[in-house]
Amino acid sequence: MAPYPTNSVCLSQPCIQTASTIFSRFSPDFQNIDPCTNFEELVCGGLKENNVVAPWESSFGEPTILNDANYILMKNILETPSNRSWGSPLDDKNFEKLVDGYNACMNETAISERGVEPLVTLLGNITESFPIPAEEYERPKSFGADDHKSFAQTYLWAVQNSIFPFLALNPNLDPNYPETFIPTIIPTGPPFSSVLYTDEELRAQYETMVAQVFADVLPTNETRAAAKDLAHGLLELEEKIVSTAPAFSGVLDLVKIQAFDDVAQSVPEFDLPSVFKAISPSPVNRTSYPFPEHAPILSEILANSTKPAIQAYFLWQAILKYRTAVDGPEIQPLTEFMNQVNGRDPASTVERWRTCMAEADAKMGWLLSKPYVEVRYTEAIQNTLEEMATRIQNKLASNIGQIEWMTDKVKPIAKQKVETISRNLGYPKVAPNLDDAQSLSDYYASFDVSESYFDNTVSYGKWMSKTNGALMGSKMQDGTWPQGTNSALTINAFYYPQDNSITIIAGILQQMVLDPSVPAYMNYGALGTIIGHEFTHSLDANGRQFNSKGAFENWWDSESEKGFAERSQCLIKQYSADNVTFSDGSQVPVNGTQTLSENIADTGGINTAWDAWQDKRREDPASDFDLPGLADKFTHEQLFYISSAQFFCEKSTDEALSKQLAGDEHSPSAVRVKSMMENSRGFREAFNCPVKEPTCVIY
Repeated sequence: MAPYPTNSVCLSQPCIQTASTIFSRFSPDFQNIDPCTNFEELVCGGLKENNVVAPWESSFGEPTILNDANYILMKNILETPSNRSWGSPLDDKNFEKLVDGYNACMNETAISERGVEPLVTLLGNITESFPIPAEEYERPKSFGADDHKSFAQTYLWAVQNSIFPFLALNPNLDPNYPETFIPTIIPTGPPFSSVLYTDEELRAQYETMVAQVFADVLPTNETRAAAKDLAHGLLELEEKIVSTAPAFSGVLDLVKIQAFDDVAQSVPEFDLPSVFKAISPSPVNRTSYPFPEHAPILSEILANSTKPAIQAYFLWQAILKYRTAVDGPEIQPLTEFMNQVNGRDPASTVERWRTCMAEADAKMGWLLSKPYVEVRYTEAIQNTLEEMATRIQNKLASNIGQIEWMTDKVKPIAKQKVETISRNLGYPKVAPNLDDAQSLSDYYASFDVSESYFDNTVSYGKWMSKTNGALMGSKMQDGTWPQGTNSALTINAFYYPQDNSITIIAGILQQMVLDPSVPAYMNYGALGTIIGHEFTHSLDANGRQFNSKGAFENWWDSESEKGFAERSQCLIKQYSADNVTFSDGSQVPVNGTQTLSENIADTGGINTAWDAWQDKRREDPASDFDLPGLADKFTHEQLFYISSAQFFCEKSTDEALSKQLAGDEHSPSAVRVKSMMENSRGFREAFNCPVKEPTCVIY
């Protein structure tokens, strides 16, 4: 490996730390591994050999490391008494609300003393709104038209607490009028794999556990006495739901629009007009309804179920929702079972501060983000991010002109779409604006925080229901970040086709991903690949079906469609030929069709980042300097690819790999690294591989 000539070696602390981290992730035998045939082992072998997956995690890798760094930083800020002001008096009041919520979660003594009593009381809402006479627990009656009113009332109560039995209601941008939010109505089911219902031993264990929990936490003597029968009926109902559940394949399912009245009539049991009247201040006329064919199936399932089984389903959904907000031996069997089915030791526990930091991040994410960005997010990070995003966006747009398989008719439309992608970088300045204390205060105004962790959990559910309900039928404010983002600590980046935007969240912008003081090849290798990946999503198998304004539209001609399909088939074949090896030596192939869009984004992302870095180093030679200890072993070109690959280094449990292969749109990390390098001419030339032609390239 001939080194790239340079006269400048960086000996700053960030450069030394970066070089040290690179070496620590290398295989101990890296100098004897051929990068052209086993690059993932070369760059990731040390990380996998020298680390273990924490009992509460399913994998260990860069995202885990970054998330830990963020949470440890915020733990120290929230738990260390300080007279520091976060700006205005209102900023400090917002911070106090955050700390109060965190401390309520950390007060295990108070939670333990209260036990399961608040959960039992809450469950009483269900038995009151969907009542069943005592004798019907022994001689159950079928669910019928006379029960629709109480069923709908119970469903409304659940929705107002952000519980979604049978059907989920969430705001999404209208695929035809993407400036307006409409409700999406999607069937829901139990949070367990279908394997649970086909494995006789596991199923029996589950039913026993449910009966035990029911006997201890249900709110009436009649329901507790009928715990075993209720558990049995619940499982029969869950089996029907799981066996008939439609497969959600992603954003393209959301483009199926129906008139609200038609949807409401298809599921009369839910009285959706009354539900939406209660939760949404705006009239609802249109809905995204991905699975209209499922409505009669759901109605038939309900009609063929008993009233106690349906009541049990409501009760169990609420228990699953609030199980972590209470403590006591009554709920322990459920905790142990959830650990077991998620591949953990049944008795394993998570450090309490981690649980509470994750809770604060999920429920008060933007309040938590304010001190985070004050401490961690610098102007240099923002400026570097903006420059990189601009370069990579422009490079992807200009590269479209060189695509041979795309027609001259489609090229300018594709180029214009890429050029008009809006960018949400770092943290939001609208709804809420993290720089404006009043905006933050207003955003969380109806979220009441007290000393009670359970009450705070209930309050959050009600607040989230009101927040989502208020969006339905409303216009999207310019600059608003997409639905689903609620914290600047999040380790993520994504493309949102409905408003043609990418979002790069501050939490991921740490050393080994972005550091303004290290060589540009490191930043473009890691973060550049991520940015390029998200921009490329605008033209992947899903994103390409939306126009530059986020509306669902076919703007491709048949010749370009054919070219895209042929090159997509190359990727499908390539990825499907790769196997994932489990700890027992068994192998399972990757589903190249399931992972196609992510694989397109990976290939386009790394190639576009490479091209953008070539421009950067020509225009700014000073950004191209050496890291200590690496100059005599690797060229800068090679380090670009090492930086890119090491972001994906990961050690996973077998259970996590199985779940990923079964339903995740991302390929397992080792396959991603292997295939990205195979599809990059720059990589093949940098490491002087025998074959220079990439295996598959679309963008």
